[in-house]
Amino acid sequence: MRTFFRKRRQPDTLAPEFDTPQPIPASGSAPYNAQRRHDPLMPEPSGLRMDGPMRRHDDRRNGPIVPERSPSAGPDDEMPRFAFPVSNGMRGALVSGIEPEVSKALREAFTPTRPKKEVNALFIGRLGTIRRIISAIEEERAHVVLYGDRGRGKTSLANAVEQIAVQAGYLPSKLTCSAEMGFEEMFRTLLRRIPAGYYRGDAGQPYIHGRTTGTFDERLPPGPFTVSQLAEVLDEIAGTHVMLVLDEYDRLVNEDVKNKLAELIKNLTDKGSPVTLFIIGVAENVDQLLGKHPSIQRALVAVHLPPMSDREIERIILSGSEVAGITFTPESRRIIVSLSKGLPYYAQLLSLHAARGAVARGSREVQRTDMTEAVKRCAEEAERGLIEAYHRVIGEGHGRTADVLYLAAQAQSDAFGSFLQEDLLAVPLQPGERHPPPEAVASILDQLAGGPYAVLERVILPGGHRLRFRNQMMRQFVLLMQAERRGVL
Repeated sequence: MRTFFRKRRQPDTLAPEFDTPQPIPASGSAPYNAQRRHDPLMPEPSGLRMDGPMRRHDDRRNGPIVPERSPSAGPDDEMPRFAFPVSNGMRGALVSGIEPEVSKALREAFTPTRPKKEVNALFIGRLGTIRRIISAIEEERAHVVLYGDRGRGKTSLANAVEQIAVQAGYLPSKLTCSAEMGFEEMFRTLLRRIPAGYYRGDAGQPYIHGRTTGTFDERLPPGPFTVSQLAEVLDEIAGTHVMLVLDEYDRLVNEDVKNKLAELIKNLTDKGSPVTLFIIGVAENVDQLLGKHPSIQRALVAVHLPPMSDREIERIILSGSEVAGITFTPESRRIIVSLSKGLPYYAQLLSLHAARGAVARGSREVQRTDMTEAVKRCAEEAERGLIEAYHRVIGEGHGRTADVLYLAAQAQSDAFGSFLQEDLLAVPLQPGERHPPPEAVASILDQLAGGPYAVLERVILPGGHRLRFRNQMMRQFVLLMQAERRGVL
């Protein structure tokens, strides 16, 4: 994908002030040796010691030193440490067999817990979705709702759209929502990031950028304000097109905020204001995210983010491996693709753990053994709710319920993660395995989709229903838990 953006000028900032470090005397000097006899915390000349199982940064300003492990202690008796000591903002020593530069490269290449902030070689796929969003904003002058299940990369995609919009002259203002946030707080924060220089000015006066100082929130009433008053202020924007980005909108629980937002969308559309609302959240449909508001349907374009294709998941692995300077064997890539099931979060997480395992054993090639350990770690570190729900369902053993749950996780599903009962019987099995009888599958699916501990839910359709996991990440968790038993590893 071509480079979209020019470099943006960063505001000048003052460097933080630090105490000027005092020079450390040479190790052979008498004053130094005498001082060390009376001060065991005094660092050696290099600031690093290599007399234990790992290097330590023995800087007395960073607090007391954690004692080295006793030679007779077991592996579980060693005091935990941060992986990389920090000194004046710089990463420190070699720990656990992974050089700091290598670990940094891995963290930049595979980011399961951090959305992508830039459109670069690590941003993979989703081009069709980006084109649809741009078309909705630019050609249809509509507001956009991006929704889908957790872990599909919605925030990363929204960041990409935001950067592309900046290149075209749009002015984005982004806010991550929280459960307790009110309508006034939300929009005061957003308008605080819009320079008042974009105010249209008095009637009949030509627009001159930069004439007015301050920000747009100053043009709101000092106390509570109405939706109409907010719309009037936004309608005075000139010289740019503002994109108000509301991320994690699903966290909002205040129905009054949702009702006011719907009213604002209608007002902005009726006025033709140069403002676009871009709303992102976890949801199965738009009504679940915004509520039922038929009056704004014509002003909205809803964009659902489906799972990634196997090809896109493999490109994530290959692009990350190039950045990190490591390789994944074809078998290890196949395992990651099959277990991720289109979810970039798990593709990044498995790749990161497997790559760290390979580097820790002194290799730059991820192999099957690294995948085995990575899968175990991902399963152990999953959400507690997933772990508990899984074990409640299958019980103590791995009987027929576990088999049906595995088939449901492997079943071919649509863009919304739903499948039919017959899709389970089409899942290929290992040699020697047989599908449960159809009537047994139907009975177990009914149990999995009903009761207080249900992990599946029915999606009612004309003439029948489909099934989907209540928590879509349960699909990948089931595959992780049963990977070794099913011959995936």
